[in-house]
Amino acid sequence: MSDFNKVCKAVEQLDVAEYTVVLAAKTAKIVPALHELTQDYEEVAHMLAAFMVASVYADGKLDETEYLLMKPMMEIFFGTDFDYASAKAVVKAFRPEGNELKEIIDYLIDILGEISPELKDDIITVCLLICAVDGKISRKEKQFIKQLIR
Repeated sequence: MSDFNKVCKAVEQLDVAEYTVVLAAKTAKIVPALHELTQDYEEVAHMLAAFMVASVYADGKLDETEYLLMKPMMEIFFGTDFDYASAKAVVKAFRPEGNELKEIIDYLIDILGEISPELKDDIITVCLLICAVDGKISRKEKQFIKQLIR
């Protein structure tokens, strides 16, 4: 991801129709690629989903609009019973000062180092899309997601 700020700006400017198409297309590429990449697809999927939830929460809040956007992808990773209360529980489990979140980030960075740059960009773009549901990616959200670009 050569120009992170330019990508952030482009994501923030998408209209609802474009946003939905891009999110669906990226998700359709990511899920099978992760499945093919690892023997332990569930673990990688859970880690990625947790990172996405934590990305959205990096600004200190998870509103229902953000949750509704994440819901289809989270259901792929966690099952159909992943409701708003479950999302908030995941968020609370991954406080920035906690070791568990740092372990997830380190694990994802290792996994992302094994995949193509294009797939890595897709994963980062999906995180940005979810954060941009309100039309703005906060500074804290950007800083959190940038951890994946190493």
